[in-house]
Amino acid sequence: MNDLPPMKSIRVFEACIRLGNFTRAARELNVGQPAISHQIHSLEQDLGIKLFERRGSIAIPTAEAMTYYRTIASSLADMAKASVAIRKKARERGLTLATYPGIAMFWLLPRLSRVRQLNRELAIRVTTAERDRDIPLDEVDCAILFGDGEWPGYRSHLLFREVVVPVAAPAVAARLEGASRADILTKGPLIHLEDHEQRWFSWSDWRNRRSPETRDIDSGITVTNHGIAIHQALMGHGVALGWKGVIDEMTENRLLLVLDPEPMASERGYYLVTSEDFLDTRIGMLVFQSLCRDGDTPSGARNGS
Repeated sequence: MNDLPPMKSIRVFEACIRLGNFTRAARELNVGQPAISHQIHSLEQDLGIKLFERRGSIAIPTAEAMTYYRTIASSLADMAKASVAIRKKARERGLTLATYPGIAMFWLLPRLSRVRQLNRELAIRVTTAERDRDIPLDEVDCAILFGDGEWPGYRSHLLFREVVVPVAAPAVAARLEGASRADILTKGPLIHLEDHEQRWFSWSDWRNRRSPETRDIDSGITVTNHGIAIHQALMGHGVALGWKGVIDEMTENRLLLVLDPEPMASERGYYLVTSEDFLDTRIGMLVFQSLCRDGDTPSGARNGS
């Protein structure tokens, strides 16, 4: 075993070759590019060969590097497969579900209580991440993700569509009573959701559809996930775009009030994403029945290509 190079350097080297450059490898491994260069240098020192040739800002793998990569890649893939199998076996008596923080806080956890009521011995673990790339689908039993329903290699079932309305706490709603859409946009304060990928509806989208004549909108507060946005609205700090399905209980109990009854909808939505065979298990069916709408069956699921 003393002949093995450091595993960290091996992981970096494999990512650099597989992804084609140091920048993508740094992004996947969530480290800075200097750390990538350091690990490659360490591996070169350990092996005693040059692995990459610099041509300007581009690093080109040498012939020795490609030979080395082909030798170790299959072994690394076998290690990953064996590790996934071991983790899955360790989880057999439990359930691991991944999703976004806002969905977990305001929508998922109350529904998972039904699963626990029907199976007291089941240990449930919920993990959250704000970005899809930080949710390891191969390491969880299922996930709730936002998109168009297409996740290659996985089954997906629609839980609810993206339908949003502006909402605020009663005190803020009272101050804006009778306000026009333009007034809501300019007076706010608006609670914006930071979304660099522009996946979810924003206040700019709402303005474009509901009040296109309004040029400038309140800059308000910007937060990083929908859970924080809803919490800020509940605390009376401004007006948020709330997802129907997530905020229903809060609006029914008048903790939040809808400022404009006309919803804005898209073809996107939140999906239960699972492996091909998860819904065929007893736990999988129990989760499905607890999360999905009454009368739904797994036959409505979509298979990724």
